[in-house]
Amino acid sequence: MANGKGWMLKRDVADAQIWRKTLPGMWAWLFQRVSAILILLFLTLHFFLPYRRPVQFLLLFVVAFHASLGIRVLLIDLGASVKSQKILFIIFLLLAAFGLIFIWNYLPLGG
Repeated sequence: MANGKGWMLKRDVADAQIWRKTLPGMWAWLFQRVSAILILLFLTLHFFLPYRRPVQFLLLFVVAFHASLGIRVLLIDLGASVKSQKILFIIFLLLAAFGLIFIWNYLPLGG
């Protein structure tokens, strides 16, 4: 075991049972990291294609999604129960969707 081979963790990614056992906090962490990369992509597109409604919508959508997951993490850091991660995940995704609809419909975004 000194060479580290005994400590190797392997996961069969094709097994659906493995993915069902993944905790909501891990999914939220993964989605937030992916959304950060998408923010960089859509922000770059926004600089090169200003005032394009689809690019504005996608950028706003990803920022709202990323921010909602960040607020969830902040609440957990401030003492919210870790056992409530699944409900916090769902609540903040819904808040992001409602915020996106509100901003998109009621603010003039270059259209």
